[in-house]
Amino acid sequence: MKQKPTESVILDAAMRVFTRKGFAATRTEEIAKEAGMNRALLHYYYRDKQTIFNLIFERRFSEFFKGLFIIFETDSPLFEKIEKMVDHEISTISQHPDLPRFILMEVAQHPERLIEYGQKLGLNPRIFLEQFEGQVQAEVRAGRIRPIEGRQLVINIMSLCMYPFVAKPIIKTMMQLDESKYFEMQERRKKEVYEFIIHAIKVSV
Repeated sequence: MKQKPTESVILDAAMRVFTRKGFAATRTEEIAKEAGMNRALLHYYYRDKQTIFNLIFERRFSEFFKGLFIIFETDSPLFEKIEKMVDHEISTISQHPDLPRFILMEVAQHPERLIEYGQKLGLNPRIFLEQFEGQVQAEVRAGRIRPIEGRQLVINIMSLCMYPFVAKPIIKTMMQLDESKYFEMQERRKKEVYEFIIHAIKVSV
C-alpha cells in the first residue's frame, strides 16, 4: 500500500486533534503523537500549530464552500441545483467526516473567519445567498414551489446533510452500524435527502 506523504499525515492528524480539542487547547506535541512522529520532525515541515491550522482551514473551507458556491453560481434549474448541493455536501463530508465539527467549532469561536477566508477565495457568501434567494422566490411566484425563504431552504439542506456526520457516534450506536455500513447509508442519503426536500417544497399538481 502506498504511504501518504508526511505532510498529509501531519495535516490529517492535526485535523483530528483540532476537532477533538479545539485550536486553543491543542499542543504541537499532541499533533506529533497523533501523527506517529516526534515534535522535531513535525516542526521540520510546519513551524507551529497556527501554520498547520491555517493550512487545514483554508483547504477544507475551499473544498467545501467553494464547491457549494460554484453550484450557487450556475444557471441550473432550482431542483437540479438542490440535487447538486446535496451530492456535494454528503460526498465532501464523507471524505472528511470531521469537517463539520472542525469548521463549526472554530467558526463559532471566531465567526469573522468565515468572511476572512471567503474573501481570500474571492467569495462573498452574502451575494451567493441573495442570488439563491432570488431564484427561490422566482419559483415561488411561478407557483412551482411552496412559499419558503431561500436562506431557510439552504439551512434545511445543510442540516439534513451535516447532522448525521455530527451525530455519527450516536447514529452508529443506535442503529448498530459498523463504519462501512454507516458510509453506505450516507451514500443512500443523497437520494433520500434530495427527494425529501423536493417533496417538501414542490407544489402538487
